[in-house]
This record gives sequence, C-alpha cells and structure tokens, in this order.
Amino acid sequence: MRIVVLGAAGGVGRRVVSLAAAAGHEVVAAARTPPQAAPSVRPVVVDVRDPEAVRGAVSGADAVLWCVGVTGGSGGDVGRTGLAHVVAAAAETGVGRVVTVSGAGVTLPDDRKGPGARLVSALTRRFARDLVEDKQGEHDVLAASGLRWTEVRPPRLVDGDPTSRWRLVEEAPGLTAAPVSRGDVAAAMLDLAGSDGWVRQSPFLVLGGR
Repeated sequence: MRIVVLGAAGGVGRRVVSLAAAAGHEVVAAARTPPQAAPSVRPVVVDVRDPEAVRGAVSGADAVLWCVGVTGGSGGDVGRTGLAHVVAAAAETGVGRVVTVSGAGVTLPDDRKGPGARLVSALTRRFARDLVEDKQGEHDVLAASGLRWTEVRPPRLVDGDPTSRWRLVEEAPGLTAAPVSRGDVAAAMLDLAGSDGWVRQSPFLVLGGR
C-alpha cells in the first residue's frame, strides 16, 4: 500500500512511519518538519492548514493516517481545519481509507460509557477543553464525509513499542484502564489501514486479550 502519514513527526506518527516502512509499504511521512526515517520513506513538508499542500501529499495514497496532535501553540481548530482539507483531498483523489487518532475523553452520541468513563470525559474536557473540542470537530468532519474512515480512541498514552495486546472495543475504558503505548496505537492504525474493520466507527483502543 501507499500510505501517507500526516503528523509524522509526533509520538504516534513516528511509530506509524517506522512500522509501515518495516512492513514493506510505500510510506510518505508528512509534517511541518518531517522526521528522519528509513531510506525507503519519502519525507514531505506539509502544513495541514494549507489545502494545496495537503492535496499534493495525499494524492495517489491508498490510505491516509492522521496522527496530527494539537499543542498550545497550534491554534484551537488546527485539527478540525486540517482534517477537513484531508477529507476534501481524499474525496477528490480517490483515497480508499482514512484512519485517525482521537482520545477516549471525546464523547459521541451513541457511546457506551459507564460512570468511570463519563468521569474521565468530564475531567478531560475540564483540563483540556481546546483539545477535546478540536477532536470533536474532527469527528464531525469525518462523519459528514462519504469516506471509509475509522477514528481510534485510546485512553492515556505512554511511550513504548507495540505489545500485540491491544484490541478495539465499543465500550469506553474507565478510570482504572491501563495506559496504552503509542506503539500500540500505531499498530492498530496500520492494521485498520489495510482492513475493512470498524469502517465509519470510532472504537476505543484498550489493552487485553485479542
């Protein structure tokens, strides 16, 4: 597959690039400052707020993996705006699959969340309101599109390699959920890029038997 990774310089994005290259995929690592990667990886300078740059990066892709994170200096709606450019470009150029990473603190209308999970969402919104609202906006962009997308929602992230213990579920993790490694998030996203699983859904990513 030809895989374009947007946000390739971030913690999840770097791992997606590495795993995809190791698996033999043709990889485009797109970021404002692309990371150093394997010789087979093509680095591309892209600001996701620039629609023409985004279109140029995703053109010809079989799958686009959105790993863009929002920081305090990024602007409140950089995710929503950038993903809207991705969705438009993907629709125009025939991209077959879009996989994004969000967070378990983001709440959607049909979520199955128990008391612990609802508390996690409330705390996340209280202490990271801009991030949550931007990620909610990303979901709205995906839901309004006709693309084959999947939005992965892990709980708290930690650095680490893939463990092969991750799984995707419908029910939200609660307060006692184990943190998930960025390597596991990357592995799940790459797995989804080549499958028809969870299309137009927003599963939670947790640790446990697969």
